[in-house]
Formats: sequence, C-alpha cells, structure tokens
Amino acid sequence: MATDNRTPGQKFRDTLLIRGTGEVPIWGGCSLATWIRYGDDLLDVLEKHPDVPFGRLPRGSDALQWVGPANRANEECLDNWGCLWHCVRDGMEGQIKYHPLSDIRHLRHYKAPDPLIYTERGVHDWGAFVRHCQNARVGGGVVTIGGERFYERVHFLRGMAEALEDMAFGTPEIEEIVELILEYNMTYLRHALQLGSPVDVVGFGDDWGAQDRCMISPATFRRFFKPGYTKMYALCKQYGALTTQHSDGYTVDLWDEFLEAGLTAFNMQVNCVGVDVIENRLKGRMCIIADVDRQSVVPFGKPEEAYNHIAEIVTRLGSPRGGLILRVDIYPDVPLENIDAVLSAISDYQNHWVNH
Repeated sequence: MATDNRTPGQKFRDTLLIRGTGEVPIWGGCSLATWIRYGDDLLDVLEKHPDVPFGRLPRGSDALQWVGPANRANEECLDNWGCLWHCVRDGMEGQIKYHPLSDIRHLRHYKAPDPLIYTERGVHDWGAFVRHCQNARVGGGVVTIGGERFYERVHFLRGMAEALEDMAFGTPEIEEIVELILEYNMTYLRHALQLGSPVDVVGFGDDWGAQDRCMISPATFRRFFKPGYTKMYALCKQYGALTTQHSDGYTVDLWDEFLEAGLTAFNMQVNCVGVDVIENRLKGRMCIIADVDRQSVVPFGKPEEAYNHIAEIVTRLGSPRGGLILRVDIYPDVPLENIDAVLSAISDYQNHWVNH
C-alpha cells in the first residue's frame, strides 16, 4: 500500500474538493451553555472518546468566564455597527433589539466601522490573528479564517421586516446598505488573506432559510446578494483559499446560486432539508457540510436514534473521494447519554469510507 504523505491540511482540502480518500472531518463541539449545564460530567463523556476532535474545558473550571459580550443572560451589548444585542441565556447568542437603520433616514449619516480596526464586537488583534494562522500551519495543519456577515448584517442594520420589504419593492436605499457591507467585507477579507497567507479555508455564515422555505426567492438573491458572494469567493480563490458557507434552515432553492457564485462547500441543516434531497441534488456536485440534527433526534430522541442519525449521514452522503464534513454542535437540551451516542457514532464512522 502506498504511503500517504499528505499533510492534514492537504487531506482537508482534498475532502472539500471531492478528490480525497474518504476521511470525514468533524467540525463543531459543545456550546458554552452546554458546559455551563453539565460541567465535569460533560468532560467525563468526552474523555471516553479521545479520537473525537471536540474541545475540552479544564476540569473544575467555570464555563461562565469564557462567555463574552451579547452572550450573558439579561445583559445588553452594543456592537460596532450600532446594533443592540440582548441575551436571554448564558452562553447562547443573543438577539438584536435595536436596528440603527430602522429609520431609513439615518442612512445618510451612517458610517460602517473600519474593518481594519473593528470586529463585530471588539477590536482586531492582527498580531494574534497571524499567530493563529502560523500555529494552525504547524505540522501541515488547516489554516481556517472567518468571513463576515453579509445578508444577516443587512437585516441586523435595517430590521428583518423592513429589509425584506425594501428588497420586494426595490427601495434604492437597500442597495446602498448591501454595497456598504460588501465594501467592509472585501476590505477585511483582502487584509486577512494577505496577513494569513497561505489560507486554506474561509468560512462564511449567513442564515438563509426558515424551517421549510428560503427567506427570499432565488431572483431576489440574484439581484442583491449573488454578485457580492461572487466577488468575495473570487477574492478568496485569488489567494488560494477554498470557501465554505453556513446557513440554517431550508436552503435547497439557493444551492445552485451558491454553486454558480463559486462556493466550495455548503453547510446545511440536515433535518430541515432531508438526507434524500441532499443525496439526490447536491452529492458529488459540491462538498456537503452536514449539520447534524439539533431540533429533534439528537436532543429528544433515544440514544440509538442519535447514533443511527450519524451513521445514515455518513453512509449516504460520504464517498471514497470525500465530499462530506460532519458539523456537530451540542446544545444544553441534549442529554448526556445522547452526547455519548453521537460521539460513539463519530468514532465508528469518521473513517467509514477510507479504503473503500
């Protein structure tokens, strides 16, 4: 048997490009809210599965110390775009209660934060960013950086109902808001890609789906957002980076649009779409980042159902050439026995396709 001399980073890229050798990478872990609920009991479960790449907190530690702005219960946080966040549970993302452009007249005086100075809720530490990339590169690891919000930032600034109404009626100001955010994103991306070079993967995240349908039509997506995604993905490709796109909800109607825009891999919620649909419409065309169920089976099913859910995703959506990544996020409504079942399934199936 030939020796595989590829680095972990090369293996990961090959998986994304569907030219690998069957490995199923695992993304995700346990939310801070889950650590707050279970503490060392959760660590006991994780330590039973040392081959599963989930992060661990030190035994006896207080998870609350790692909870940042907009993630503390009953606290409010004003981000650098002027959006006011309110949180209802420690360790979970809050919601926006004030949108700075809800009155569209404010747009004439509005300025986006400087993308070379400010993050969404803090200040860039570019020195730490470079060290992150260098550390990830040690031993041939995967250098992954984050993109910025796009669609979400539009409705964060304007308000969801107002943004959708503006797009439906073609309000000129909504195009100004989209361009303002795109300019911010492109400036940030260009700087980050230059500093982190070479970068393997840029991960973008916007939620495009409701439970059973897309939030906007493909035609609206093509008009307002596809040109921007095309530019951002092309910039990443210019620096040799592949791209991933996260979205919760039902997103089937937009898959072809993202493919045409140049996306490498799409991250969808399996339970909102269905394994059959993913297998029939996307498998082999683009790398699938399968977001393991977190609405019903994993939190409320039996342990064997959670185990079988993982097994079905891997056996039906994976291949000997890769093209599948498991996204597994564990929230505090998941019982410990189900967490154990999910980790057992990952251990058993993450190399299912190797040597097939």
